[in-house]
Amino acid sequence: MKGRIADRRGFVQLALATALSIGLLGGSAVAETTFRISVDTGPNHVRNITLRTFMERLAEATSGELVGELFESGQLYAARDEPKAVARGDIEMSVTTNSSVAGIAADINLLDLPIFSGRSPEQVNALVDGPLGAALSQGVEEKLGVVVPGRWFLLGFLNTFGAGRDMTSFADFEGARIRVPGGAAFIARYQALGAEGVTIPFPDVPLALSQGTVDALLTTNETLRSAKLYEAGVGSVFVDQVSVLYYIPLVNKAFWDGLSPELQEAFRTTWESVIDEERAEAVRRQAAAAEENAAHGVAIHEPAPEELAEVNARLLELAPGIAAELGVSPEIMALAQEEIAGLD
Repeated sequence: MKGRIADRRGFVQLALATALSIGLLGGSAVAETTFRISVDTGPNHVRNITLRTFMERLAEATSGELVGELFESGQLYAARDEPKAVARGDIEMSVTTNSSVAGIAADINLLDLPIFSGRSPEQVNALVDGPLGAALSQGVEEKLGVVVPGRWFLLGFLNTFGAGRDMTSFADFEGARIRVPGGAAFIARYQALGAEGVTIPFPDVPLALSQGTVDALLTTNETLRSAKLYEAGVGSVFVDQVSVLYYIPLVNKAFWDGLSPELQEAFRTTWESVIDEERAEAVRRQAAAAEENAAHGVAIHEPAPEELAEVNARLLELAPGIAAELGVSPEIMALAQEEIAGLD
């Protein structure tokens, strides 16, 4: 009899342990779905900081059902490889530069054309948040077979930073090798100004600068500061305001389609919740980064307004030809010109 009681107690204890382990007691089980996000910038970059906020809010909004894992500093992929990695399903998400996406979705090259030079980030934000941005995001989804879940992160104006040589005027571009963050339009722009644009994965940039592989790079103050590229020899910046750089969110479609409509909505809503904060922080950090870079010896050189206007006008004449060469559709070009005219 005692043996039966002991056996019965053991069975009950096992049943209780099993029930607890699958969440049958005290509530239903929550199936955790993890997804990987790949970026090539370091932990202190505004993109990385905002992504951590997004992941925290998403986990909270879904009661732990959606949990993101952030892989930083190019641990998994260089920026140029991220779009295809997302499309293949090697990673579930990336928030990557518009220049990296442009290699596959040619219409994104539009953002690197000189038609945006001299515009404020607020003006360009208005363009990418409106019909033009919607058309560009749709084109990315169709070309890559991914999902763009919402608006884009802002980084800020791209300027030309000198390392092997000082960048003080447009004349200094002649014969220079300048690292660009992907984007054939940037290469065409520098070629028109007598320089050579070259693409190098961002994690390899410090070595390329210190070894003199390139003379300069196209980047922003925030990226320079977060990577401490002044320690790799960057000593000047020419504020030529080439274009405004964005990070486009890309989500693997198979992963997305596997989420319930409720989780998809939570994903989109949470993503939207960080955008305005990220953009405001990006503007603030760019200004602070410029001051910090200057304190570390990065001399600031600004072109005279008339010189900048003359160069931009010359490049603007080249824009239609560059756009056609890079595969930007006439429809997108026409829509961009219409939207830009509405800003004036």
